[in-house]
Amino acid sequence: MSFSKTRQSSVPQRNGIAVVVDTLDKRLIEESQGIIQLLGKDGQESPEESMFTLFFGRDGIELRLSHQVHHSGKRVDFLTIDRRIGTGNLSKKQPLPKAIGDHTAVVDATAGFGMDAARLALMGYTVTAIEQTPLMSAMLRDGLWRAEMDADCKEALGGRLTIIDSDSTQYLQHLKGVEVVYIDPMFPPKRKKSALPPGHIQALQSIVGFEDPVKTKELFNIALQTATQRVVVKRPLHAPQIASNPTTIHQGKIVRYEVYRSA
Repeated sequence: MSFSKTRQSSVPQRNGIAVVVDTLDKRLIEESQGIIQLLGKDGQESPEESMFTLFFGRDGIELRLSHQVHHSGKRVDFLTIDRRIGTGNLSKKQPLPKAIGDHTAVVDATAGFGMDAARLALMGYTVTAIEQTPLMSAMLRDGLWRAEMDADCKEALGGRLTIIDSDSTQYLQHLKGVEVVYIDPMFPPKRKKSALPPGHIQALQSIVGFEDPVKTKELFNIALQTATQRVVVKRPLHAPQIASNPTTIHQGKIVRYEVYRSA
């Protein structure tokens, strides 16, 4: 299990959020205190004022709807991944592992809820997952901690997943020996009036907002300088390419993975 907290360069979440602590677990209390300190008065709201509440309780760290704060919420749960090698979520015939190829060291520069990073680690890749929003980083650490409390999942992960709390545009510039950088920006829906997708994606979009094209292009350019082999960018099928010269594109039903040769 590996975590790194580089809070000085991480980026606060987009909207105010409430924090509720309903546990005596020392690990969770320490996480909650860190989040409360980072949010300060301007970033923290009461459950009556906010859309979402970060709830620290017996099930770990959950993102709950504030008007349903006593109901279960969304959490990072790597135990839900089908861990059968070669089938389902862990098949290397899927577009993402095809895009990454035979390389072993991968940086997920936009971790979010960490499911892509965890699947790649379970496939055998060594993955560094960077998340710039402290709230999401806390949820990722909690999810990895719970996953490694399960003996079978811990063995399957093999210590190959590291969570980094930082701004990728800064952190990448100090990394060496990274073969592949993977970028999955939060791209806006195709129609502006479309409802947000349900579940984890809706929660993530509400907190961190949508992609800033300028910042995404900056991250992409830094990734090209950092990766020794390739940069993989996930895009919805309706979105334009991030650059005009991908070496190949691996397309799924609703997204594609653009592959670019490193600089």
